[in-house]
This record gives sequence, structure tokens and C-alpha cells, in this order.
Amino acid sequence: MRLITDVLRDIRRGRPVEEATAALADVVRAVDETGKEGSVTITLKIKPAKHGGPEKTIIAEVKHKKPIADIAPAIFFSDEDGDLHRVDPRQEEMPLNEVGTPTMNAAGRG
Repeated sequence: MRLITDVLRDIRRGRPVEEATAALADVVRAVDETGKEGSVTITLKIKPAKHGGPEKTIIAEVKHKKPIADIAPAIFFSDEDGDLHRVDPRQEEMPLNEVGTPTMNAAGRG
């Protein structure tokens, strides 16, 4: 019995093997980065000859699904117009002033 890897190498001069190898490395890197699972799928469609006989047409398809990293949520505040703001538009701003460094008097007190 002929190995499936040999058949894959004969399809389009081994292109499915190259695609699957690149997809596998891509998915493994994404799994390492996210800690989530991914997958690589190799599908072989086998079509018989129109008039029967031993001739077959084989179509190889490589698909991969990389895990996606979670995006941290962001907090926004809405106004009456439906616009979003990073700072609550209904809250008054507190004016902040820089406080100077206290000076020491001769007794060592501020």
C-alpha cells in the first residue's frame, strides 16, 4: 500500500505538503502566543473518471485555523449624542495644581 505522504508529494509537485508545513508552523506559533487551540486540516477530494475506470482526479486542500488572542476590554462613557469618550463627560474636571516642596525653617520644621 502506498503511503499518503507519497501521494501528497505527487500532487502539484508537493505544494500541499509545503502549504500544510507552513500552516502547521503558523498555527503552532499562534498556539504558543495565545495558549488556545488551533487546527490544520488537509482534505483530499477524490473524483472518479467520467466514464469509469481506474483514473481518479485528486484535489488537495489545506486549511488552518489559528487561535486569536483575547483583546482586553476598554471602558468608555457615552454622552447624549451617543458618542463615546474615555473620560466621563458628565463629571467635572478637578483642577490639579502642583504643590511646591516645603521649605525647612531653622528648627527643621516645614
